[in-house]
Amino acid sequence: MACFLIDFENECGNLLNGISHLNFSRNDEIIIFYSKHASHLTMELHKELEMTKAKKIYIKVEARHKNALDFQLSSYLGACIQKSPKKKYYILSKDNGYDCVCRFWRDNNIFVKRIEQFCNYDI
Repeated sequence: MACFLIDFENECGNLLNGISHLNFSRNDEIIIFYSKHASHLTMELHKELEMTKAKKIYIKVEARHKNALDFQLSSYLGACIQKSPKKKYYILSKDNGYDCVCRFWRDNNIFVKRIEQFCNYDI
């Protein structure tokens, strides 16, 4: 079981290319955080997402301030960990600001890793 939290503002979907080629299970989750600044999927990306078996959740963020999406994604991660601490969590973003969040959780024996592409994950 794995949970992927996606910073959609960061690269606006380019990070998701090739997602349909991965072997997600029905127990995996893909959670996409988006804002009015990044709220459009191409038809091709939509089709790729629909081909995956993972549960998909879309969360619209009120991005009134710089890094608003980052803070909300990090808070949501904490809530997910509270419910399911044994899951593997991946933050999909090129924003290395998430690395301190990953270190915090790893220091507390929770698997959280930032990845820049889906091909880089190891469930």
